[in-house]
Amino acid sequence: MRPTILVLLAASAASVMAGNCHQSSKYCGRSLLHIGNYINQIEKAIHNAGTNPDHMMDTLFYCFGGDDGAIDVLKDCGPGRCHDAGAGKDDYCTSSAKFKLVEQYVETVE
Repeated sequence: MRPTILVLLAASAASVMAGNCHQSSKYCGRSLLHIGNYINQIEKAIHNAGTNPDHMMDTLFYCFGGDDGAIDVLKDCGPGRCHDAGAGKDDYCTSSAKFKLVEQYVETVE
C-alpha cells in the first residue's frame, strides 16, 4: 500500500474518533464521552457548577459548540436518570430510574 494512502487512512480514523458536540444541543455525560475526549471538560464543568462528580454520566450538559465543543452543566439528573435520546435529538433527564431499567431490558431482548 502506498504511504500516502496510509497517511490518509490514519487521518480519517483520527477525525472519526475525536468529535465535538453540536451547538445548542443537550447531552448526557455518557453521550459526550462517546462523541470524543470530553472527560476534562466534563470534570471542569461539574466542578464549576458545584454538582456531584459521582453523577458525571447522568449530568445533562449544554453544548455551546466552537472549535473545542465548549459545554456547561444544565442539571444533575441523578443516578440513572439521564436519557440518551439518540442521534440528532437532545438528551434529557427522566423523572425516575424506572425508565433506565426498561431501556436496559429492551437492549437485552433485542
